[in-house]
This record gives sequence, structure tokens and C-alpha cells, in this order.
Amino acid sequence: MSDREIRAHNGRVGELCVRIGRQLGMTESEQRVLARSGLLHDIGKLALPGSILHKHDPLDDSEWKLMKTHPEVGLKILQWAGHFERALLAVLHHHERMDGSGYPHGLVGDAIPIEARVVAVADMYDVLTSDRPYQRARSEREARRLLQQEAGPHLDPVVVSALLTSLDSHTPKLSRALD
Repeated sequence: MSDREIRAHNGRVGELCVRIGRQLGMTESEQRVLARSGLLHDIGKLALPGSILHKHDPLDDSEWKLMKTHPEVGLKILQWAGHFERALLAVLHHHERMDGSGYPHGLVGDAIPIEARVVAVADMYDVLTSDRPYQRARSEREARRLLQQEAGPHLDPVVVSALLTSLDSHTPKLSRALD
């Protein structure tokens, strides 16, 4: 992915996080935290080599191992920068899964912070509906089906439902201005 595509992805994830937060009844302040969390969720990838980030083929085992370090690297970057305390846990845990199969810590269920669960759903939806070097964008219908399939074992079903409901509302489509 190009740097421009990465920026666009992060912006869309931030937008989706706000939609989800609004649907969940979160306060404006909580929605701002979600927006920041979505925008910054992959900041740890700044430390990864471009050869991994821009690769058009599947990652090999050593590359995948390095890719899986980005949440912890992101945490360190944000701790160093300051001003992002409430987004730290979302950045660190956005690849955790409800059944404990995620990374970096294998957290289960409600041990995963709600902000991270929101980012996980928003991230997955955007990945599914965007062209990637290794995968064409799925239709919205197919993305919805896959999210519903992941709800429970991997993704928080309440958060998935909130996203799908927000997409059904008459709010404007996601911004593709940065694409």
C-alpha cells in the first residue's frame, strides 16, 4: 500500500469509529477518543520497512512476525508523544479477538477495551471494502456477511451490530477524498 492509501485507510477507520460510537450512545468526548484511536491505530507501522508495507504478495513468516509488532510499537510512539493517553489501549489492542486468538496479548472478551473492539470492527470493514495489493475490495454485502460471521468468535457482536446499523442510516458515505 502507498503512504497515501495508508492515510486514507486511517481516516476512514476514524470516521467509522465515530459512527459506531454514536450508535452505541457514547458521549462526544468518547467519540473524539474513538476518532483519534482510528486515525492512530496503525501508527506503529511507521517503524516497519517499506518492503513489508508495500509488498504485493502475502507476507512470509518472518515478515508477519515483524508486522505483528506494530501495536506495541504504536503504544511506545504515542507514549513518547504524549497527549494520546485515552487512545493508547485502542492502538495496543486493536488486533485482539474476542476468543483470545488475537495479538499482542491474547486478551479475551471484555478484557479487550471497548475502544479497541470498536477499532477492530472499523478496521476490518475498511480492509474488506478497500482494494489492497493482495486483495480486491469486497462488495458492501459481502463485507457485511463476513463481519457477521466474525461477530462472536473474533469481533464484539454489539460493535458489529452498531456498525451495520450506522451503515443502514442515511448518513453520508465514507469519505474517499484521500484515496
